[in-house]
Amino acid sequence: MSLSRIIIFLLGVAGLAVLAGLAGTQELGRAFSRVSPQALSVLFTLQLATLLASAWIWYFLLNRQSGIPFYSVFLVNQAAGLIESLTPSVKLGGEAAKVYLFRQRTGQSYQDLAGTLLVHKFITMAPFVVLCLVLVLPALFMFDLPVYFYLSLGALTALCAGLGLLCYGKNGKTEKDKSQKSLPGPKAPGGLEPLKKAASRIALFLQQSRLSASRLLSTRQTLATMFVSLTIWVFYPVKVYLACTFLGLDVHPIIICLATLFAYMVSMVPLLPGGLGTYEGSMALFFTLGGLTPAEGLAVALLSRLTTFWFPLLISAMSCLALSRTSSLLPRQTSR
Repeated sequence: MSLSRIIIFLLGVAGLAVLAGLAGTQELGRAFSRVSPQALSVLFTLQLATLLASAWIWYFLLNRQSGIPFYSVFLVNQAAGLIESLTPSVKLGGEAAKVYLFRQRTGQSYQDLAGTLLVHKFITMAPFVVLCLVLVLPALFMFDLPVYFYLSLGALTALCAGLGLLCYGKNGKTEKDKSQKSLPGPKAPGGLEPLKKAASRIALFLQQSRLSASRLLSTRQTLATMFVSLTIWVFYPVKVYLACTFLGLDVHPIIICLATLFAYMVSMVPLLPGGLGTYEGSMALFFTLGGLTPAEGLAVALLSRLTTFWFPLLISAMSCLALSRTSSLLPRQTSR
């Protein structure tokens, strides 16, 4: 891990410390004293089920074109999650690591894996956007939501629509267009020729990736994987609801759902690794709309993050160790 990533990660941890200090460490301590080990085990078990379901989506997509064992997919998915958690890159760093590792273990081309990645991002993001849109309708009549909530939702909806067009929009050119495109064109000025060739290679790579994405799943398979993704997203507010219950707090279910989804929307902005600080601060702020004190809201956010960030981070570290020490667990395969 580079020094810059360590520094950025420590900045995120420092931001959490500042939030805890502002909310009141004594009040936070009293809130956490109500959480029993049994309650933590329930939350961790639900999160482990979520991780397994997330790995299954990758497993299902990858096995459309090649065979790879589920435990291999789980280990790679979690190991790449370590990069996602330590890099402020909207998970792009982790996704690049997945493509590289899956390439080694399946033998698929980078174009096919990039197409699989596009489909994966769409089928995991679309249910999240649908959930947000459905929850906003009753919230409009119940709460005075901040403007930046709608701005974040609008940006995310546009991004999801763009992914859908990339995956399932019209692909490529006609055969006539392709043949004309293959004809040699006028040469660019000397210094620009390498840039022109690089741009052509990138355009061809993206076109092949889009074509691979459009052929990966049938409509029925797409809807089935979206249902699994929707179930995963539904479980996140459930875990936050349980966190509120274990802390002895009574919060309106819609506030819990909106606070959870809004916190994830904000944490996707590439500011700090894993959304450290931004997730917790956004959730705590949103919970004040439901009548909680800043300390109570932050306590819920911290308990939620212990379940959904720090616990998976431990599993990711163990997965990285397993990948580095037990190469036999991840056999290399050739493409079909």
